Amino acid sequence: MIEKMRAEIEALGGEIRFKAHVTDVRIEAGRIRGVQLDDGTQIDADHVIFALGHSARDTFAMLHERGVFMEPKPFSVGFRIEHPQSVIDRARFGPNAGHPLLGAADYKLVHHAKNGRSVYSFCMCPGGTVVAATSEPGRVVTNGMSQYSRNERNANAGIVVGIAPQDYRQDGRSEGPVNPLDGIAFQRALESRAFMLGGENYDAPGQRPADFLANRPSRAFESVEPSYKPGVRPTNLGERGNESLPPYAIEAIREALPAFERQIRGFAMPDAVLTGVETRTSSPLRITRGRDGQSLNVKGLYPAGEGAGYAGGIMSAGVDGIETAEAVARSLLGVAAQA
Repeated sequence: MIEKMRAEIEALGGEIRFKAHVTDVRIEAGRIRGVQLDDGTQIDADHVIFALGHSARDTFAMLHERGVFMEPKPFSVGFRIEHPQSVIDRARFGPNAGHPLLGAADYKLVHHAKNGRSVYSFCMCPGGTVVAATSEPGRVVTNGMSQYSRNERNANAGIVVGIAPQDYRQDGRSEGPVNPLDGIAFQRALESRAFMLGGENYDAPGQRPADFLANRPSRAFESVEPSYKPGVRPTNLGERGNESLPPYAIEAIREALPAFERQIRGFAMPDAVLTGVETRTSSPLRITRGRDGQSLNVKGLYPAGEGAGYAGGIMSAGVDGIETAEAVARSLLGVAAQA
């Protein structure tokens, strides 16, 4: 599919540059004039789409330094939880579990905790695996995926807690504007903590729900084998004063697991596996744009997709890409009409 897309772009006059890293932008009088690559190449352009992933931390910092308007936004942090897919199938399909027409069951869950936090399932992967998603050395990040067949032994999903900019501000103040890059600093701190808890070898820290709820370390995993590679180290994700997540998140997840058990029998099974940490649920900032799709203060710069804060997954990012392309086309038509 990607090869065909590339061929179509080239057939329409486009050019693909592999291993080309944008390291700077040229802005003159509030308008984008081009970008610079890591090899020093300058590319002139008065319309530039920044379709960033939400791990493009170096680019976020560069755009912030260049004065491109951006603002902090809410996102969520938590763990991955794994169950045997058969447990989820039985809970969702009952006696029809395993029927070939039904395939692997999925779920969506939400719980509003007493401390005011919302806990919800995120990116549920039927018959899938927990995968490594770190993008920086000395940090551990988890994510999840399913192959098209959805026939792996475990189901997994993020169990995450919503946080707001005030939760992750770094200046210690209780009011006033939050630095747009503070969410990245918050993520990095959690990811570094996970690296340490995992043994500092890129294993992820993990725990059985029975031990997590009892606030005791796990010594081993039993009937549910973690799918994360290179491996999962049993530990205590919620040890007081040594938590893998902020205490309010640990508290909310501990309350949510029994609530989810009441909706899906077996969800809080003692031998399931919690794997930490999930920090990249969505972008921690938004490169704000106007109704014309352009940056609020840099004309010709079009922030797009998940990293720019305008999508929350593959489908919405794709739709946002289409809308951004239409915005560029409208701008080009407007320029042509004026000429």
